[in-house]
Amino acid sequence: MAVNWLPFLGYLSISFGPSVTLFSLVAASEAQAVILWITSAFFWLLSLLLTSLLWLAVVPLKDYVVFTLFFSVFFQEGFRVLFIMMVRVANTALSRISRDTADLFHGPRYSLIAGLGYGAMSAMFMYVNVLSEASGPGTIYSDGKPSLPIFLTGALLASAMTGLHVCWGVLSSEAVETRNWRLGLIVILSHLFASSMTVMNEYKISPIYSILSTYATLGVVGAFTFHRAKGQIQPFFKLR
Repeated sequence: MAVNWLPFLGYLSISFGPSVTLFSLVAASEAQAVILWITSAFFWLLSLLLTSLLWLAVVPLKDYVVFTLFFSVFFQEGFRVLFIMMVRVANTALSRISRDTADLFHGPRYSLIAGLGYGAMSAMFMYVNVLSEASGPGTIYSDGKPSLPIFLTGALLASAMTGLHVCWGVLSSEAVETRNWRLGLIVILSHLFASSMTVMNEYKISPIYSILSTYATLGVVGAFTFHRAKGQIQPFFKLR
């Protein structure tokens, strides 16, 4: 059986290339940051577990993807807030032991790493199964017109959702620290909107619309996050 490695590597680069690059810039050089990233990804898994248990317990949810998606978003954001609060407690405890850890778990950098862990794990569950089929012969196209290869559609959506989770992580951290619940509501509503756009495929609507709407959401949320950071990217990176 022929193996189409070039398309496979292309889809892999689109879906996970940006997150790997960002991880190498902000977290890979420090063991504590990697632990923070892994812990954040674990909390996303916990939200997925709770959603799965609800899906199994409430039989009508199995027939309506929209309702499952609705609860999934709330569980994800709930566990994100829980993770942020846990990190704040850990930061306070660690700062009493060593001042070297105070800058790691406080400020935009830790929230970016936490959002990246959330986004990376979300992208893996969203796209890895689809990507595993991309190395085989042939291409599967989605329903609707204009039609796109499902591998390309999944890669673009996975990349966009990772970027959104990074922004949501930064905004949620600020919302919790400043008790700005309006900001938290913005995160939830934008998450609901972006996630609901991916359901278009269930109704045989061309994926080009879900891709455009998701990237438009990423542009708006990204610009808003950049504005909240006062137009500075330096606080997100630890310069040596």
